[in-house]
Amino acid sequence: MKITGLLILLAAAVAGCGRHDAVDATAAAAERPLTPAQLSFLRFTAATEVERGDVADLAGTIEFDEERTARLNALVAGRVAELLVHVGDRVEADAPLIAIDSPDVKAAEAEYVRAESDARLTRKSAERAERLRAARAVADKDWQQATEDARKAAAELERARAQLERLHLAPGEAGSRYLLRAPFAGTVVERKAAVGMEAGGESAEPLVVVSDLSRVRVNLRVPERQLGLVSPGARVAVRVDAYAQDFPGTIAAVGDVVDDATRTVPVRCTVPNPDRLLKPAMFARVTLKADPGRPLLVVPTTALLSDGERFRVLVHTGDGRLEFRSVEVGAEVDGRVQIVSGLRAGEEVVSEGALFAARQLGSES
Repeated sequence: MKITGLLILLAAAVAGCGRHDAVDATAAAAERPLTPAQLSFLRFTAATEVERGDVADLAGTIEFDEERTARLNALVAGRVAELLVHVGDRVEADAPLIAIDSPDVKAAEAEYVRAESDARLTRKSAERAERLRAARAVADKDWQQATEDARKAAAELERARAQLERLHLAPGEAGSRYLLRAPFAGTVVERKAAVGMEAGGESAEPLVVVSDLSRVRVNLRVPERQLGLVSPGARVAVRVDAYAQDFPGTIAAVGDVVDDATRTVPVRCTVPNPDRLLKPAMFARVTLKADPGRPLLVVPTTALLSDGERFRVLVHTGDGRLEFRSVEVGAEVDGRVQIVSGLRAGEEVVSEGALFAARQLGSES
């Protein structure tokens, strides 16, 4: 039974016996033992420490690792001239993907030629002015002007060279073709480009998407009550219907916001995928692996009573006496709930008949 189904309102229970608030009755009620007949309706269970168990069969989805996925577009405006890859092709880093005819390429090459010529001429002028200055045959202002012109021309040449490098063009190379290249080794997972279409940096959609599928992400949502078992770096096991094996991974990040509708938190896992068996968009079942050496203090979820704001249990103190105890709860797994505070290991709580006992204690007070 889920905790969310255990919101047993003590106030409502006692109201049926003529009381409005069970909280006011608990102190007096705890002083009176239940009769043997009443106790026969109850079952007691000791709070016990257990090893953290695996949380199994959380639903997840295989997705691209965005840190290893590139959505590529052309750096220059032009028209697609040739498609060099297909979806599913594996490519190496710097491999050409699409050829684009672009006037910007010719403009960049021409600008480099002009900048190179200007730099050469101004450098020679500066060298000549330096010799004349040494011979005191030139005014200082003319020498300074020649030196400054050479410095500016050198900067322009460097800028033109950087533009060619950005476009993966060699200095002095003639032509108007721009090659869109893969930034890293991976698989072509999407190609929107078509021969003849216009391309450019302003396009809303990428021409090609390349992803390194040797590692994928698994996104899942963890119930709020199980967050105590989730932490970055923890181990997970991922299963998909296609294969009879588990794929080990780790939790990369745990979300900070609880979804109001589902009461779940997003969790992102990373899973090595060297054989490319896991495919993006596959549905997955994820098991959160237990962290050994960190036991949980647990009681059955049926022991919990709630007034809608906090949780309580009925502790058996001996001689048939019961005591209401406020507790802080944590993760819920397999019909048991973690007790973060309020109980000690070995203390017995009412695990069956807690509402009946609460009513009886309320009516006797």
